Amino acid sequence: MFGIHRRLRRRPIVEASKSLIYPRTSTFRLLKTIEAACQEAVSKKWDSDAERNWLLPYRAPLRQIYSEFNPYYNSDEVAIIRWYMGGCPLEMLPICIWLVGRCADRFRLYGIAQYRHHPWPRVRIHVAKALRRSEAWTLLGDMASRYPDDARIQWYAHAANAHRPFTERLSKFTKGIDNSHAAEVVTPSRMPYWAIEKSWEYSPPKSVDMIRRMLRRIRHWVRWGIN
Repeated sequence: MFGIHRRLRRRPIVEASKSLIYPRTSTFRLLKTIEAACQEAVSKKWDSDAERNWLLPYRAPLRQIYSEFNPYYNSDEVAIIRWYMGGCPLEMLPICIWLVGRCADRFRLYGIAQYRHHPWPRVRIHVAKALRRSEAWTLLGDMASRYPDDARIQWYAHAANAHRPFTERLSKFTKGIDNSHAAEVVTPSRMPYWAIEKSWEYSPPKSVDMIRRMLRRIRHWVRWGIN
């Protein structure tokens, strides 16, 4: 009981520390920079496609967030994004949902489903896309039944998810592969894959006899525990 009360006393401190820690992170600063660019894009009427693609300069840092994400030891990025979504402008919600959706999977949706009935159709489209990527078919079916006139949501919910035959995918993959070294492969498959790595052909830094003596000494220590 004492441990429970201790955790309850610590929880408000942890929640309050988010407002001090999260704004100092690089992810939060990136979102604020994108927010400023988004507000500028909304306030102006772009004349060319190059000006309308205002989000392209931030493609690399955004890609770095979800490419380096790991739910087991690097999940703070999603927590920062979700904390930012609590008070971000409406125009930033699709970007944040897309970013969180890239980190989600079938076991962890990170609160994306709560936006599936958002009044803005653009937000719902990104939610449906993220749910399809995470294979959350039940939630997608709920969206499809709620919005039967939305063609894109209907496609995300009912489009075929089966992969093409393996032979077709393999033939398409091998079209861009250098098969000039395929004859060097000694396996019956003759797969057009080769590697120039030859580190395993080098001799070890110590002789075989010395390595064997060291292994015998280790085995003697483990078994008898004496020198």
